[in-house]
Amino acid sequence: MSSTNPTRLSENMGPCEADCPASILDLLSPTDNKHALDWRERCRANIARRARKLSDGDRIRLEQPVTFTDGHVAQEFVVCKRQRSLMLRDPENGCFYRISRLMERAWSIVPVTKIHKTVFA
Repeated sequence: MSSTNPTRLSENMGPCEADCPASILDLLSPTDNKHALDWRERCRANIARRARKLSDGDRIRLEQPVTFTDGHVAQEFVVCKRQRSLMLRDPENGCFYRISRLMERAWSIVPVTKIHKTVFA
């Protein structure tokens, strides 16, 4: 006769999924288990990645170029926010694109020198 207790996945087993919310991670007791520590670190990294903020006009550079369905390949974009929607404009051709799971991807903000208008009194 088989056991009625289902097998449960614990953090000590080194799960592949790393989407545990911070509120749960904060409740966990300290551990020395290598797999658990790795899993917690991956969860925290995912939380931090998703929490990054983008502003209208920011210029971002993806770690890897993206090929779109129209065949265009690009790596750098200007962020265009329209209410709650986020679009990316290619600065070279001016076309707008969407990238799925953008906040989960590796990207960095490209510093842009802004020239302010000189005002004479």
